[in-house]
Amino acid sequence: MANMVWWEVATLNPEEFMRFHGKLHGWTFDQAFEDSELDASYWIIRDGSSGIGGLQNARLDLAPVVGTRIYFEVEDLEKCLLRVVELGGRVERARTDLGGDDRWFANFSDTCGISFGLWTDRPEH
Repeated sequence: MANMVWWEVATLNPEEFMRFHGKLHGWTFDQAFEDSELDASYWIIRDGSSGIGGLQNARLDLAPVVGTRIYFEVEDLEKCLLRVVELGGRVERARTDLGGDDRWFANFSDTCGISFGLWTDRPEH
């Protein structure tokens, strides 16, 4: 089985992505390069001291990337969804049962319009 070792996201507004997800997840962002030979700026997304992914500014002259939704495991699904709304995000799907598997998920869009998922094995309070 393969393990996810890195993920990347592109947005037209990296500063807003950093603001929203920095407050929601506590992530920090280190700029790796600016307007490089790839015609993009790039930041390392950090969870503590570990780099977990990359953020880059999207380019309007390229076709948009169609991709995957990433899910984050959280302890309190409803509390996290409330925080998403407080930060200006939008709940796309509230707590949803995975079909008797004692697991639940929800989906939200951040303030850049990027969709993410939340996952928990904890029942609603």
